[in-house]
Amino acid sequence: MKKFYKNKRVLITGHTGFKGSWLTLWLLKMGAEVIGYALDPYTEKDNFVLSKLSEKIIDIRGDIRDYDNLKSVFNKYKPEIVFHLAAQPLVRLSYEIPRETLETNIMGTINVLEAFRNERESKILINITSDKCYENQEWIWGYRENDPVGGYDPYSASKGASEIVSNAYLKSFFNPEKPNEQKKQ
Repeated sequence: MKKFYKNKRVLITGHTGFKGSWLTLWLLKMGAEVIGYALDPYTEKDNFVLSKLSEKIIDIRGDIRDYDNLKSVFNKYKPEIVFHLAAQPLVRLSYEIPRETLETNIMGTINVLEAFRNERESKILINITSDKCYENQEWIWGYRENDPVGGYDPYSASKGASEIVSNAYLKSFFNPEKPNEQKKQ
């Protein structure tokens, strides 16, 4: 893994969040050049702040719903690998701000997919969603990728929709069945 990531330009959306900050630390250990795009951390005690990551990476503040700003980051830094973690991540909060949750988690994903699709240097995209993207069956075991997507709360619905959109882009623009086709239109 260290050889793979060494000197690669890696963009992480949501790098100031819990998972994003830990991924940033790991990629730095692997020798990657990390570009982060996210909102401000929530508190001064967040892992991102305590680890002083803003001093170790290209740290950009931006809203994932702002396509033009996100696209300019892709155009300027030309990331080879993209980890998309930016989201409104809380089920309870999604009841208070359903529209923002849906816009962030669905349109934010579409914005990342579009910026990735239109940047020739970008080769790999990993879209992180949640097990909440699956229809809640109240099972004692974990969900599988072939289980039905869906959700009864705004957060779960947004993550299910993100999976559907990602699958549509995969089949329309990054089809593994047609590897010789260009991803860019």
